[in-house]
Amino acid sequence: MGKQIIISVGREFGSGGHEIAEKLARHYDIPLYGKEIFQHIETNGAISADVAKYFDEKPVNPIFYPVSMDGSYLPLEQTVANHIFDFIRKKGNEEQESFVIVGRCAEYVLRENPNMISIFILGNKECKKKRVMEKFDLDEKAALNRMKKEDKMRKTYHNFYADGKWGDSRSYDICVNSSTLGVDQTVEALIAYIDSFMKR
Repeated sequence: MGKQIIISVGREFGSGGHEIAEKLARHYDIPLYGKEIFQHIETNGAISADVAKYFDEKPVNPIFYPVSMDGSYLPLEQTVANHIFDFIRKKGNEEQESFVIVGRCAEYVLRENPNMISIFILGNKECKKKRVMEKFDLDEKAALNRMKKEDKMRKTYHNFYADGKWGDSRSYDICVNSSTLGVDQTVEALIAYIDSFMKR
């Protein structure tokens, strides 16, 4: 692929957003960054990849926000987030580097990059619940609780670092309800949109 294209995918839990991101990455034959981010943190931040993965997209808890006497200390959640944002900026600044990235405030971090297209995937409650029940082998109550917990965490994390609100259509180029067409047809619709974006 000659021209850089960066596809940022935000998602509600259970909407199939990660699966959609994987399919978009395969279609355009570009990387979907995941574990590479944690390896970057381990190399550049003296934080193990396992620790970075644990604190990935975790919001800072204001109740347990530790501050050093000189005010220089950052909680581990924020330290990991800063390293992740550094990784995203670094990749975004490499003009020939095209990639897909899920979550992690990428649409905000790369908001000045003209080659970035931001997508948010949402879904109907029943469809999301069914997907979560099947994927994680949960009963209905546990699936609903997991959906609520994960979305609250993602929203809190995103809104702590970004100006735009998580899931607010004004913060993204396109928002799509994956429950309407299903994952595969949603991917097809997004490909048409992305292709038009690339030709502009």
